[in-house]
Amino acid sequence: MARERSGSDTRIKILEVAEREFAREGYAGAHLQGIAQQVGVQKTALYYYFDSKSALYDDVLRRMLGDFDRTLREATSAPGTPAERLERLLDSVNALLSERRNYAQLLIRLFVDHAPVSTSLQPVVEGVVSHVLTFYSEGVTAGCFAKLSARHLFQSLMGLLVFHYATDDFGAAVIGENDLFTRRAVDWRRDEVKRFVLRAVLLPPPNA
Repeated sequence: MARERSGSDTRIKILEVAEREFAREGYAGAHLQGIAQQVGVQKTALYYYFDSKSALYDDVLRRMLGDFDRTLREATSAPGTPAERLERLLDSVNALLSERRNYAQLLIRLFVDHAPVSTSLQPVVEGVVSHVLTFYSEGVTAGCFAKLSARHLFQSLMGLLVFHYATDDFGAAVIGENDLFTRRAVDWRRDEVKRFVLRAVLLPPPNA
């Protein structure tokens, strides 16, 4: 049992270090030797847990996408009006990106680096996008959301949330903070995004 727990802990540590390296250096720039050294194991030990660098990259992405999928579903599936659920969605994604500070850069690199990604991840990505599009369409049908393009709204949210946290020191300088990930800066971003999106998306109540 102790050996199984140790193996599980090592695998998690490898994923955590690899997540940071892929986020900072990209797929091409991240090296298994460097990851192994930071974990405190031999490079050959990595192959006990992952068949290859691409397999490790896929598992890093799978874990991240799983977190996004759970966050989106929990935020939009809980009881509440479409407006309440949208606000909860924005809060939850902002919280996830601020807590997992590698995720934003990892996502940006996923889109621009053209690294080899397993086709098994495609349904996960499509599921995340589809869930947001469906939620927005349901809000439009309910008469709560403006009739905007759900697909363009998804892109806009990516920019508002993901790009912001991916900019790190540059973004902090732009908003006059020392660190994007302090509690004050995270709360400020949450409030600004909600104010912007809710004004653009929510329709006034009937007879207002």
